[in-house]
Amino acid sequence: MTPTEWFGKMKEIWLAQDPNRMAELLADTLEYHENPLETPLRTIQAVVDAWKEIKDQNIEYVEIEMLYENESVAMALWRFKQVNQPEHIGSYFLKLNNQGRCVEFRQWWSSR
Repeated sequence: MTPTEWFGKMKEIWLAQDPNRMAELLADTLEYHENPLETPLRTIQAVVDAWKEIKDQNIEYVEIEMLYENESVAMALWRFKQVNQPEHIGSYFLKLNNQGRCVEFRQWWSSR
């Protein structure tokens, strides 16, 4: 799987509002940062639990724009909006191994 394909699946998960599908994308060695100053959540279940907060939200749109990509490393800008909420904008950092599995995943976001 390439970074572009990985982010495409990420967008599908957001739009489907199904955080349990996130586990399918992540390998055991992931790092997940909702805030870069926080301790990463180091298990797939921790990531799924963190994503459950969006499960019942009405997502108006999700946009992911690739900023940089090679075979294993990518950075992307992303925006999403929930009904009656401000727009959220942030960035993704993704590192894949040579089998296309995620070995590092970081995300940051803020509202505007």
